[in-house]
Amino acid sequence: MNTHPEKERVQKTTLVYLVVMALIIVLILIAIPNPTFKAIASILVVLVCAIAIISQWMLLGKKPQEDPEPIRKAQEAEQQDTERVSTQTGAPCEVSGQYHCSEHPERKVSMEEGKRFPPCRGDNKGHSAIWMLEA
Repeated sequence: MNTHPEKERVQKTTLVYLVVMALIIVLILIAIPNPTFKAIASILVVLVCAIAIISQWMLLGKKPQEDPEPIRKAQEAEQQDTERVSTQTGAPCEVSGQYHCSEHPERKVSMEEGKRFPPCRGDNKGHSAIWMLEA
């Protein structure tokens, strides 16, 4: 997982941390009159930034724990989508075949790729329908 773009991202993040740390220290030196508080605040800022930078570099190259369950579920859902093609009235047909209306299964239409789906004429009136590809 130690890819070049990932390493560049960590390098840029490190540079941003260093610039922000320098700006905060300069503001501390300007704004705080007490030398003891200046020293303590500066040390705390350096420690926090150092911990952030070190943790970024330690995480570089480590693979995140992958849970195979969501991947499997996504593949099953994708498989079901390809097995069951449905579309709405007015949409262009992507898979040729015979379709039936989801509300009126007896209403069928034979479609060719590229043609638009017609309205369903179930109940003796035209209505927008979801057309399901028959197996």
